[in-house]
Amino acid sequence: MQKQTIRKYQTGFIRRYAALFLMIFLGYLCEACVIPYVNIFGIRPNLLYVIIGIITVAYGKLRAFWAGLIFGILMEIMLPSVPYLNLALYPVTTLFCSFAFADKPLKTLEYERATNKVTREIPAWIRTVLCTALNILIYEVVNVTYVYLYGTPLTFLHFVRAFADILITSLLCLVLLFPLRRIILGPKVETLVLKNAPVVFHRS
Repeated sequence: MQKQTIRKYQTGFIRRYAALFLMIFLGYLCEACVIPYVNIFGIRPNLLYVIIGIITVAYGKLRAFWAGLIFGILMEIMLPSVPYLNLALYPVTTLFCSFAFADKPLKTLEYERATNKVTREIPAWIRTVLCTALNILIYEVVNVTYVYLYGTPLTFLHFVRAFADILITSLLCLVLLFPLRRIILGPKVETLVLKNAPVVFHRS
């Protein structure tokens, strides 16, 4: 029984990290080779922020930050139009959004349970979409700011395109997150849940 449990843990560990590396690698390839040919009302969705949103909720802050840093380096090499913009923007926005939407650490969950603290957590799929949308919102705000600072007069079309980018990228995230999360987490299994409240000892 113990060997079977260890084997399942090792299989899950390998699957999760194999899925992480594949998402980062294939995500960048699709962003560089496929997304340029995707044109929805003149808008191209940002696949990298979709992948970052999924990684943020499924893997946590640290791995999301490293994914954002890798994407920032690759995008800075591919599109060096504004010096160091992508290199700074991807990891910074990823880290900022991860504080709001990443899963809580196990220590925090255990502490809340031990202290009988009742917290309502937003479902993972909603947090994933919201994380992606917030990342894109920050990205578009920075882009519009750069357009304005470089002397281009802002029009209503700039804001419409920014909103459309947020909407289309969020919809793409909604389409991709369920199959990708199933690949990361594996098949659904029934687990025993401890329904009783924990025993709390008090000093007399």
